[in-house]
Amino acid sequence: MLELHDLALDAPDGRLRVEGLDLKLPRGGNLLVTGPRGSGKSRLLKVIAGTERPARGRVSLGGRDIWPGEGALALIGHLRVGFAFASGGLVSNLSLRENLALPLRFLGLPSEAVQSRVDAALEALGIQAVAGLRPHAVSPSARKHANFARVLALEPELILLDDPLEGLDAADRTIAQNLIRTWADDGSCTLVIAAEEADSFSFLEAERLQLAHAPMSLEPSP
Repeated sequence: MLELHDLALDAPDGRLRVEGLDLKLPRGGNLLVTGPRGSGKSRLLKVIAGTERPARGRVSLGGRDIWPGEGALALIGHLRVGFAFASGGLVSNLSLRENLALPLRFLGLPSEAVQSRVDAALEALGIQAVAGLRPHAVSPSARKHANFARVLALEPELILLDDPLEGLDAADRTIAQNLIRTWADDGSCTLVIAAEEADSFSFLEAERLQLAHAPMSLEPSP
């Protein structure tokens, strides 16, 4: 499903944060990427999703090269990818319900199927009551759950989760963990999670990838 070869990721200042990364993850496999803030975890997920270009190397999803290549455009009609961002990721001028429906409409699903999937996902994440509100009008945890719900409704073959438990209270964390367990046990989808610490995912049977500390920043000249 996922193959990385000689992958290098650069920081905004051009220095390499990750270099020479090789990895193979089969369909239905689970991968937990850990490391401190600034080590390149989120950047790695965006490169895998095809939304950001690596400094060098090859990224292949489902047997199709996206880097070098056209990035996410190479996946259209080939592979469904669900991405839950650590923050943001929702269209600000759409309600939560409309945000969930948008990718399903791009797939060309009939209205009845879209409504059914959206309703089921909203109920699973417990955010039906705020589904008609826009992202800025709901709590951070509701926005995070809306990102989860959008992934759930999409029924993707590859799921990318960026710090999925960050900022959640105990009750919301339990909801998220239960959903992650369901995805991890589903042999039809591949799951990649990025998080600072592995402790919160002790329940997860997954391969582990530890990224090193970010490069030391240069001090300004006197």
